[in-house]
Formats: sequence, structure tokens, C-alpha cells
Amino acid sequence: VSRMEIGHPIGYFWAYKTDGVMQNAADVQAYLDQNCKGNAANSLQGNSIQPGDLKFVDVNGDGVIDEEDKTEVGNPHPDLTMGLSFNLGYKGFDFSVTTYGAFGQQNMRSYRKFTDGQYENYTSEVYDYWHGEGTSNRYPRLVPGNNGVNFQQISDIYVEDASYFRIQNVTLGYDFKNIWKNCPLPQLRVYVSAQNLFTFTGYKGMDPEIGNNESYTKDNPWATGIDLGAYPVPRTYMVGVNIKF
Repeated sequence: VSRMEIGHPIGYFWAYKTDGVMQNAADVQAYLDQNCKGNAANSLQGNSIQPGDLKFVDVNGDGVIDEEDKTEVGNPHPDLTMGLSFNLGYKGFDFSVTTYGAFGQQNMRSYRKFTDGQYENYTSEVYDYWHGEGTSNRYPRLVPGNNGVNFQQISDIYVEDASYFRIQNVTLGYDFKNIWKNCPLPQLRVYVSAQNLFTFTGYKGMDPEIGNNESYTKDNPWATGIDLGAYPVPRTYMVGVNIKF
């Protein structure tokens, strides 16, 4: 799913492009006429093609949907990264906020293998998949057994925008030296802190900040942005004391 190629981003997503879901028999025939020379054998789905299947794009225009039609469908690297932070202090109180954001990147999200076995995991989005004309134009029909070509083929239906803005740390502290004038210590500060307090994102996975997935990238350390259900960054609350002698 990840490739390095001159003229493309490092580790760009390489897969089939799709153009929606076939809704009825007329839609199927129009797809075959436009992309497969009118012959179902020239489609990825073969002779089993029917409404509810994905419309794969014939990128090179040769009338056959095959490996030669795979192309760049996403970039795991952000177009823009930014960080904002500020600190306030007043009469012994201190307050600080640190934030970080990344924008313009995509993730390849799939919590299961690209197969159609009975033990594969699906998210609740399964209820949004095609189950009749007009029900979905992104996710195809579900097929038991080994006929799930729509899902076995890696395509852009797994690619999602992963832009996010994260509140990384919020800390509120107070130095009791401010009211304990005879305190023998240079500092006696108590603070509360929250890490990873909130993430603003439209990404549907558990965490938009994926990075390298070790199970996939051990042989391809340049591959990133592949979401296989990695444990998300936890939200952490802390209470602490700073003492200076």
C-alpha cells in the first residue's frame, strides 16, 4: 500500500481509485462500457459483477481494470504543521497551554486484513455499506465467503483525511512561597496537569496521529500513516509538587 517513487511523496498510498458504487443493472452496464470494453471479464469483479460493487477507475484507459491502474490515492505527510503555546503568571499562579496541529495528510484506515474471512473485524460503519439502490455511494455490498473483491482490493475507500489539532498539555500551578513568606524553600509549587486533553479532527479512527506502525513498517521504515488499530495516545491527568532546596 506504500511506495517510494521519484516525483511522489515518500511512502505515498498506492491503490485503486474508485468512482462510487454501482446502484442498478444499468449502472453496471454503463461501468462496463466505459471502463471494461463492455466485458465483465475485464473488471476486477469478473463475471460476478452486480449492483453494490465498486466502480474501479481505468486509470490508464486500456479497457481493463488490473494492477496497471493502481495509482497515488493519498499522502501520509501533512502540508502544514503548527504549534501554539502560551504561559500566564499572576501572584504565584502559573497557567500554560501547549498545542500542536497537522493538516493536509491522509491515513489508510483498515482495522482488519484485506480479506473477507468470517473472523475479520468491522467497525459500526458496516451499517452504512450498500444494501440496496441509493443506500451508499462509497462503501460496497457485503459478500460472505471469498467473493468480497471490493474489500480485498486495496483502494481509496480506506483513505481518510487525518488533519487534526491537539491540545497537548494544560497545566495550572501555584507556588505557596507567595503566601508563606517565611518558607525556608526557594520554591514550593503544587500543580495539576492534563496531557492530550482533546483532539479536534474529522478522522473516524481512534487517533489521527499514526506515525509508523511497527507490525507493517519493520521492513519498510519509510512507510507511515497506516492505521491498523494502533492503541491511541491516552489522556493523562497528573498532580505534582515542585520543591527547590
